[in-house]
Amino acid sequence: MLRPTLAFLAGAALLAGCPAANDDDSAGTSEMAITLDFAAKVGTADVVCGGSYEDMGAMGTTVQIKDFRAYISRIRLRNSDGDMVPLELDQDTPWQHEDLALIDFEDGTGACAETGTAETNMTITGTVPEGTYDEVEFDLGVPFGHNHGDSATAPSPLNLVSMQWNWQGGYKFVRIDMANEGAPPMNNWFFHLGSTGCESDASSTPPQVECAKPNRPTYSFQNFDHANDTLVLDLAGVLDDVDVSTNTLDTPPGCMSFPADVDDCVDLFPNLGLDWDSGECSGNCGAQSFIRVE
Repeated sequence: MLRPTLAFLAGAALLAGCPAANDDDSAGTSEMAITLDFAAKVGTADVVCGGSYEDMGAMGTTVQIKDFRAYISRIRLRNSDGDMVPLELDQDTPWQHEDLALIDFEDGTGACAETGTAETNMTITGTVPEGTYDEVEFDLGVPFGHNHGDSATAPSPLNLVSMQWNWQGGYKFVRIDMANEGAPPMNNWFFHLGSTGCESDASSTPPQVECAKPNRPTYSFQNFDHANDTLVLDLAGVLDDVDVSTNTLDTPPGCMSFPADVDDCVDLFPNLGLDWDSGECSGNCGAQSFIRVE
């Protein structure tokens, strides 16, 4: 369950009792509020916990949704001067911490009950200097500085054990769990994206340098209207040409991003705009089919 931190509660109390101070206003710069809307779909259909979706992936498999969450970070907007301006995220919410946010489409009901939470979140809020903005850019994932630590003591939304492998491996940037039509125990197919090749002395020890494969793509969307557009995470797009009807023997179900999962991941990573061998963007990560604007 998403747990508000002490800092969040204290911040909320201050906001309740005092008028907000704005350092930028005192310097003569006015701020404008920005809300980015997100949605999860399978093609044109909304993602629903327990919902069944036909004709998925290379083999036209029917899948059932069991989890769907993702971390978004380092959001920037392009102003009329062509400069990329960081979106200063609101900190009085358990869904956002410093420059990252958790988008959560599952509601903990039905097939999502095993790993999910009742709370959902489909927006990211923050401020930028007053102006006109026509492009959004962000990273899919948790920045290295926040990616390796103890989720039991981390601030929300980094306090979810279900969204982390361990201190060494870090967080699951994307968690999409599905059940397919196969017979148990091969009837699950999961997609968990995160950094791999992370070196430290033990699984409970954070690495000191970036992992060999960061697997943290950057996406840009031009002609973006933040007041009216929605950023859609499309399950059908990320599974295009991916066989979700079977799994490599002696590996976890689906694509977990680790080297042994090469046969289950190699067709999926290009749909993220990622190169499987390097964990970096192929080109500018523009040739991806996971996220679109509507």
